[in-house]
Amino acid sequence: MQSRSIDPYLNSSFECSCGRTHKSLFAHYIFEPEAIRKLPDLLKRLGYTRPYLISDTHTHEIAGIKAEEVLQRAEIRFTSHVLQSPENGDIAADEYALGSIAMANDKEADIIISIGTGTINDLGRYFSYITGRPFLLIATAPSMDGLVSGVAPLIFHNMKITFPAQEPLALICDPEIMAAAPLKMLAAGAADILGKYNCLLDWKLSHIVNNEYYCDTIAGIMRRAVDQTMESTKGLASHDKEAVSVLTEALVLSGIAMDFSENSRPASGAEHHQSHYWEMQFLFDGIPAVLHGTKVGIGTVLMLELYNALAEMEKPDFDRIRGEISCRPSLEEWEKEMRRCYRDGAEGIIELEKKSGKNEPEGLLKRLSVIEEKWDEIRSLAQTAPKASEIYQVLEKMGAAKIPADVGIPRQYVYDSIRYGKELRDRYTILQLMWDIGELDKAAEKLVEKYCDENE
Repeated sequence: MQSRSIDPYLNSSFECSCGRTHKSLFAHYIFEPEAIRKLPDLLKRLGYTRPYLISDTHTHEIAGIKAEEVLQRAEIRFTSHVLQSPENGDIAADEYALGSIAMANDKEADIIISIGTGTINDLGRYFSYITGRPFLLIATAPSMDGLVSGVAPLIFHNMKITFPAQEPLALICDPEIMAAAPLKMLAAGAADILGKYNCLLDWKLSHIVNNEYYCDTIAGIMRRAVDQTMESTKGLASHDKEAVSVLTEALVLSGIAMDFSENSRPASGAEHHQSHYWEMQFLFDGIPAVLHGTKVGIGTVLMLELYNALAEMEKPDFDRIRGEISCRPSLEEWEKEMRRCYRDGAEGIIELEKKSGKNEPEGLLKRLSVIEEKWDEIRSLAQTAPKASEIYQVLEKMGAAKIPADVGIPRQYVYDSIRYGKELRDRYTILQLMWDIGELDKAAEKLVEKYCDENE
């Protein structure tokens, strides 16, 4: 079964008005009952004969056993590796899990198949990329937006880094399995897509300030994904299959948008920096993992608060801002803060800043000139942002987490993520803009006061 919203982009290549050629290798989208039964025929049609299956304890039971059975009946040889899920939380997408997959690798396998959605998908497509083999995904929940993307966010040396990865040739989804996923996973998928409200603003903002590449066609695909998701949220609480189908299509469109742009820019902004920062802190402190999309939803509310504040802000006194640059923390003071916040991952953050220089006075002065000149355009962009309260209410109606305390994110984590989450990437977002104009620390204090309990 195909989708009219996805069909035009399957195995596509076209010259875009932005001046680039957009390509996607993703060619087969199967969303229908008993979809896993089509795996043998699909493999034969694609010309592959020996798959390497990767799953975890949970996804193996949900769909992995079924996949193994249909392959056995079709007399297709395969290797299956099941990562052991921890009792509390989920497997981390880190070098240890990747090492387990590598050690169980079947060198004669000609295609990698991940059975799962989040971590298992990220690990499988990255392993596929580094071993030079094609990739196929059997999804078990519509819980994240990387179903068909060509990048994989992985933890390496305690740092969350987005690596290039192999986009899938095909995506197999059984609506019975997808709709039966826990509500928290359905809500996480929807929240991940709602985060695109913010990341599209961030992308356009960077285009205005830094003249970063921006494509209206790709942004349009992403906006359709967000619109579809808003339509589906009402039915997710009851596990409605049509709502799950709409959400899954939106998640697929998000991955296609990332493929067309050849990076995660259309689908990841400051809201993802919040999520990644909190995830790293949870790992450092041994706290069970929280679904990525769940954290993105919370981060989206916080970042939209910044855009809403920007929309109401009078034009700053740029002469004063320039005059106070020398009063900002020194490089030594900043590095001390990075070691406090990022702990074992601090050296990676410090090295990134050495390469990007995004906090250096010279670059700041250059950006301030552009921001001053284009202030009205920037403010107009901010005025197109939805109200943070609207997204809060949508999350609430889905039964999703809305504030940091809902998933145990401490007050200090939130304060630090707002002030220093921008250091995770060389990517211009609302966080960097607020830092540029000297408003970020005050904004962090206000958001923590509004969304975090004093006793945390």
